[in-house]
Amino acid sequence: MSLADKPQLDLEVFLAAIESARHAIFVTNSEGLIEYVNPAFVRITGYSEHEALGAKTSLLRSGLMSVEYYQDLWREVLAGNSWSESITNRRKDGELYEAWQIISPIMGETGQPHKFVVIQEDVTERVKTERALAELTQEYDLVFTNTQDAIFLLSVDQESTEAEVVFRFLRLNTTHEELTGFTTRQVRGKTPVEVLGEELGAVVCSNYRRCYDSRQMVIYDEVLDLPAGRRTWRTRLSPVLDAAAGRVVQIIGTARDITLEQQLKSEQQLFFEVSPDLFAILTPDRRFHQASPAWAPLMGWEPSSLIGRPLSEYVHPDDIDSTVDALSGVNESSPLGVFEARLLTRKGEYRWTSWNVKCPRTDGIMYAVARDVEENKRLQAQLIRMSTVDQLTGVSNRGQGTIDLHREAERVQRHGGKLSLIMCDIDHFKQINDNYGHAVGDEALRHTCGVIEKQLRATDFLARWGGEEFVVILPDTDADGAVVFAERLREAVETSRGPNDIALTLSFGVAEYDPEEDPEKGLLSRADRALYEAKEAGRNRVCVAS
Repeated sequence: MSLADKPQLDLEVFLAAIESARHAIFVTNSEGLIEYVNPAFVRITGYSEHEALGAKTSLLRSGLMSVEYYQDLWREVLAGNSWSESITNRRKDGELYEAWQIISPIMGETGQPHKFVVIQEDVTERVKTERALAELTQEYDLVFTNTQDAIFLLSVDQESTEAEVVFRFLRLNTTHEELTGFTTRQVRGKTPVEVLGEELGAVVCSNYRRCYDSRQMVIYDEVLDLPAGRRTWRTRLSPVLDAAAGRVVQIIGTARDITLEQQLKSEQQLFFEVSPDLFAILTPDRRFHQASPAWAPLMGWEPSSLIGRPLSEYVHPDDIDSTVDALSGVNESSPLGVFEARLLTRKGEYRWTSWNVKCPRTDGIMYAVARDVEENKRLQAQLIRMSTVDQLTGVSNRGQGTIDLHREAERVQRHGGKLSLIMCDIDHFKQINDNYGHAVGDEALRHTCGVIEKQLRATDFLARWGGEEFVVILPDTDADGAVVFAERLREAVETSRGPNDIALTLSFGVAEYDPEEDPEKGLLSRADRALYEAKEAGRNRVCVAS
């Protein structure tokens, strides 16, 4: 081969290398128009040579790179400098890919770049792997550092099968350092004997050796005297195997400080004995397995007499279904049940109790605590009465009357039927207070309510609306029936004798409910206007709203 043939041969070799390269290589002019692409470009980007030639490089843009990135890129290459940086591009099918990009300018006769050679290495999979590894490393460090358990890592050294196994500390997490008083710097590379002394180190190593020999997880409790004090630990050792060598090369230890747990366990029985609440352990079939001493003074039952007896035997018949439902819903996935039930006492009475039941174990054993809430129930009933009953007369107050009225109106709207309302008040009531005093006036109010209540049906409602004014709600009654009823009330009051032999009379306003109206703004307002008409017409009479 002559020297004249060498440049042509070098060019052919160079072109063959570019064509067979696994990296995408393309050439652009100074305006960013693509003039050449190699086969790897077509394979990586998905654009054919025909589609790429003459197109701008922006066809690869992902939209994820900043404007500043491209400004910096063009500033460098137009100045005649090479540019190398990672970039996120988009293939023809829309899929993103990561590339390491090198751009080299080709200088023209003017000394300015007139073409650019771009080499892109597809590093998508590598980037994904690196990111995944970084995330895993970060998660591992996060768990290792921040977990509430004490974690330590041991290396296992054994030069030959006959050689003694040597365990050395590699790393401690923050919790381990805080709870033991040792630091990673103090123990790294040292054996348990070097750290803990001959006697304690030998005991610790015996557990490590069990994990090493069995190649299985080992769990045990141990008491250790450490710089941070004496603590009881529940330790879990997990072997790390070398897949190739088939032996244990490291041991990961996780230790939980159960010092307080052990103390509480010994004190639990004391708490069980002195608590004023009713404690019980129930078997899966809801029988007493154990009962606290409080059952004797509160319920009259000696704890020993309850053992083996079903809880349902002591539950009020009306509360058995709700108790069974509550207990049936307590399991490993829903470990807490709360309910109330009346329990039978030794005297044959029932007392209200509030229960919390927990089933933390898979064997169905339940731990229950019950509190005597009989007094609370009594106070609750008293509060309900105070909030719904007029304290002077003993009939419903205005708030409860309003609730009753809306409930009956909604029933008519849903199911049809009739509903009427009577509004009445005592005639000349102010004169009674002025002439006889408020005590007699109060007695007159109670007397009037008593007369009205005797005339009511079981389905009717009476409420004191305010002062000497009352409302009677009459379900399943039209206006005509309400007028007849009001006349009967009027006569009953008129013929009765009030306190101090006072003659009492009432005036009445009657209205029938229209389902299209608001019960208060419509029905009550119309009955009130009819009552006003009765007052204006001379009192002691019944008027009907139009």
